[in-house]
Amino acid sequence: MTRIPESEWIWYGFGGHFVCRDRCGYHLCTRIGGYLISTIGHFVRDWHKDSNVTPLRCEPDSFYETMVFTCYGEDDDGNPNITDHNPIAEECYVKSIDAERGHRAYCERYASRPETR
Repeated sequence: MTRIPESEWIWYGFGGHFVCRDRCGYHLCTRIGGYLISTIGHFVRDWHKDSNVTPLRCEPDSFYETMVFTCYGEDDDGNPNITDHNPIAEECYVKSIDAERGHRAYCERYASRPETR
């Protein structure tokens, strides 16, 4: 198994999951080989308490989440092609620093995994 070097990771300027991701002020999204690691967070701590939209699978005090999906390349617009919208890994966080560290940890972990197609 060969590790995918960080120089080959593709970083996107948008969240890779969540139906209201365009309303999330915090996002990290990285494609590493056949995996997409997406972290989103809410820009106002009480945003999801005041709306009908809640973060997927998170506790009420969690404002950030990371999900990992299988992915195959990009479409014609340069967006990742998620092959299955059911996450293969996920984690929630209360603080943005933990979300950033968690995203990085998932990137490191999946850079060393064999690709799926």
